[in-house]
Amino acid sequence: MASDPISRANPFRGEMAPTHSMLNLPRRQFLAAAVAGALGASCRSSSSGTSSAEDTASIGPLLAPATLAGRLADVKAGRLAVLYVGPAILFDKGRVPGARSIGALDSEEGRKALQTALAGIAKDTEVVLYCGCCPVKSCPNVRPASAAVRALGRPNAWVLDLPTRFATDWTEKGYPVERS
Repeated sequence: MASDPISRANPFRGEMAPTHSMLNLPRRQFLAAAVAGALGASCRSSSSGTSSAEDTASIGPLLAPATLAGRLADVKAGRLAVLYVGPAILFDKGRVPGARSIGALDSEEGRKALQTALAGIAKDTEVVLYCGCCPVKSCPNVRPASAAVRALGRPNAWVLDLPTRFATDWTEKGYPVERS
């Protein structure tokens, strides 16, 4: 490790602290990077660090990104509803085309927003939930959303399988992205 205080390890994230070049970023870019890092850290800290078939089963049936990308015409036609259940800042940076933002489910307001959205979707319409802030198996937003959807008797609901995060498993794979 370097003796320069700027390059010391950051004990809160287990990664390196900002480099000199990061500190020279325009304020908006630096803040966006800091927020994204904090969001990722909060997701990682809520995970047990293990994954199993039981973890996946408690999330709900998973849908591969390639499958959803191939069904975007169904989203546009209203046969498939895509609900984003994560932080607004990430939704605004880029999302699955046609996705509707519900917001994070860490509040009563978020849970009510999900119930309201589901009430407005026909029972025969398939539903795909996703967040993408962190690996789906440890996401603090997807698990309660999936549980709520199952509790409301929606057997045709899926969770988008993003094993790493949205940027890696969707955007970098070249699937279409809608931006604000």
